[in-house]
Amino acid sequence: MTADGPDPDELRASIRAMWERSADGWAQSSGRFTAATLAVSHWLVDAIRPQPGQRLLELAAGIGETGFLAAELIEPGGVLVSSDGAEAMVEQARARAEQLGLTNVEFRPVDLEWIDGRTAEFDGVLCRWGYMFAVDREAALRETRRVLRPGGRVALATWTEPARNPWAMVVREALYDAGLIDALEPPSPSPFDLSTPELVGALLEDAGFAEIETAELELSFPYAGAIDYFSEAVALVRPLADLVAELNERQLKDLRERLEQKAAPYAHADGSFSLPGVALVAAAEA
Repeated sequence: MTADGPDPDELRASIRAMWERSADGWAQSSGRFTAATLAVSHWLVDAIRPQPGQRLLELAAGIGETGFLAAELIEPGGVLVSSDGAEAMVEQARARAEQLGLTNVEFRPVDLEWIDGRTAEFDGVLCRWGYMFAVDREAALRETRRVLRPGGRVALATWTEPARNPWAMVVREALYDAGLIDALEPPSPSPFDLSTPELVGALLEDAGFAEIETAELELSFPYAGAIDYFSEAVALVRPLADLVAELNERQLKDLRERLEQKAAPYAHADGSFSLPGVALVAAAEA
């Protein structure tokens, strides 16, 4: 610990370890999330205006959902570098690219704050829900600006405030009410740390970007029921899986009941429900 909070290097290591341990779950269980957020990925790809022959970088790519949409648009001659700070995610993305038959993708483990790339190496950078987890977001955006050629474009996504994202907060509300977590909102760095256009715009401007544009995209996450939602959350969120593993049957039953109560306002007549969310997307020119 430092006087102002957790040691930054220890925090970076903790975040990286979480994503290393989450890679298998994302590879196996993220299909619905990918489908529900496809509008975000399309917006980001369109915003960097991919052209044949370009060289693109995806940061915090995870298993590669967004960048792979751009890979076919830069053919012939273009190359996508798919990267993530967690090597297990990089390997999952590599396996997925092989399944999809993509041949113009390179893979690198890359830290957001220290990008392994030459100055002005890339024509475009994509980062879907990555910068918000950077310990030093200013450094991450400066590095992004450094590796972009003059006139190159960056496109990123974050989330708006927690109240507008029940898809992420319903399970936390149930955990909090059950006394299983100490705070309702997740600790920083969290998905909601860059929740306004003003915050995102200021970061981009300070890093030297221009022609900044932002937009909000409304999303919907469908589930067959509370158990379906809970099972997916456990598969994708490693800290939640660790917490649930320690619960006894009585605690699990209580948590599921609380979850059903929290999800009730979003339920349909057949017991299924759709949880809303609002993503914040932004693009800018180097």
